[in-house]
Amino acid sequence: MQAYNLLKLVQRHGSTLILKKTTSGSYNASTGEFSSTVKEYEITAYMYNVQEGVLLNDITRGTRSCVIPALGLPAIPTDKDIISGRGDDVSIVKVNTIYASGVAVCYVCEVTE
Repeated sequence: MQAYNLLKLVQRHGSTLILKKTTSGSYNASTGEFSSTVKEYEITAYMYNVQEGVLLNDITRGTRSCVIPALGLPAIPTDKDIISGRGDDVSIVKVNTIYASGVAVCYVCEVTE
């Protein structure tokens, strides 16, 4: 699917969601645990169900994807980030960056519950 079409999907049908990125902090020797910080970023994205072979050959039936425009994005999505909103939280499994003329246009994230 072309980058233009993906961006139009977000523009017409996208909604405001929250991208949650967890960063690990320092190790606490007394508790034996690492501290972690969760930062939340408000994003506009389009979440949809994927049928096998729609965007990529390796997407399995029942998987959902999320298109996130790259322009003005406060944080780049990565594996294991969480997207929440519309009543559920999903975890990003895989991120595919869509480029146009060498510039990132949008991110297509494969997500699971």
